[in-house]
Amino acid sequence: MCFPHAGSGTLYYSKWKFAFSDGIDVRVVQYPLREQRTNTPMPASLPLLARDIFTELVDSFRGTYAIWGHSMGSIVGYEVAKLCQQRLDNPPLMFFTSGSAAPCDRGFQAVSDLDTPEGIKKVLRDYGGLTEENLADADFMNYFAPIIGGDLRLLGGYQDVAVEQLRCPIVVMKGRADRVVTDQWQRYTERPVATTEFDGGHFFIEERRPEIAAFMESKIQLMWQRKAASAR
Repeated sequence: MCFPHAGSGTLYYSKWKFAFSDGIDVRVVQYPLREQRTNTPMPASLPLLARDIFTELVDSFRGTYAIWGHSMGSIVGYEVAKLCQQRLDNPPLMFFTSGSAAPCDRGFQAVSDLDTPEGIKKVLRDYGGLTEENLADADFMNYFAPIIGGDLRLLGGYQDVAVEQLRCPIVVMKGRADRVVTDQWQRYTERPVATTEFDGGHFFIEERRPEIAAFMESKIQLMWQRKAASAR
């Protein structure tokens, strides 16, 4: 189950479905305010968004699944994984996070910048991933600004006050040129956290798609084999 980064959706991650073998069913979570859910309002908080996702996709979480979230998607994915543990007693087989600090470190500090068009452009320049041509395109920004603004406001209001460990391995992926600090993810599992770096910045996932997909698939297959062996 793939959880997109702030401002993104199923279209951005559609290519990932072809990066994995047929044995991996890639499903991309669709947040409100975009694509087929343009008229769906955003919940008031990130945990409420996670609750809505869990309720909608609960059947998908009853079987064997893995979670991967990039940037903000890692935090949404973590909140959903907690619900899967609490309500289904079924944590993910593996939890992959990329381009994200741990939930206890996560905090978007520039919420006030979202109140003006220039402030939003400043935030987007800091994050990267968009060109100056995108930022100068009025039609694009009229569509995109409410989406990214809604997502980042949720992230800005999020605080993980009670760390809950996931009963699964956590794999941290990061770009070598990304400024994100990931060391606190170890608090979220009793198992050793595996950290792997790839060339690139915050959006290294776009530049290294085949390599990252192969890496995640190998981790999933190994964990699946271990789980099958322990069940014998």
